[in-house]
Amino acid sequence: MKMKITFYGFPDNDPPSKDIAFPVIHQQAGGRGTFEDPITAATATPENGGRFTPGTRMYVPSLQKYLIVEDSCASCSPDQVDIWMESDERSPSEIVLKCEEAWTPDTPVEVEISPTQGRPVNTGPFFDVNSSACTI
Repeated sequence: MKMKITFYGFPDNDPPSKDIAFPVIHQQAGGRGTFEDPITAATATPENGGRFTPGTRMYVPSLQKYLIVEDSCASCSPDQVDIWMESDERSPSEIVLKCEEAWTPDTPVEVEISPTQGRPVNTGPFFDVNSSACTI
């Protein structure tokens, strides 16, 4: 299905942190994008008009990343997924926010719901915490 994808990180999480609402695999937002270690994603949940429940797995072919719903997004539309961008309290807010914007596509992209294992995977980060650099 086609979905709007956006990104969020430490500075624009509510409150600013790595905290997540629904720990399924991770205790805090994270992941490398593999099937075994999918990246935390936030969506509108059924409680706030969405369709995806915590634990829903997704795969974004254009990013070559697996995702898992572990957080809620109150401002997301039902056809939107907000993907965690690795960042922490040391990450400069303005750089993380610009990186989120740079990674966000202008149009909806294909997102597979409940994908199988074996898809191509790129485990590189969207944002490099150690160098505070956007990797796009």
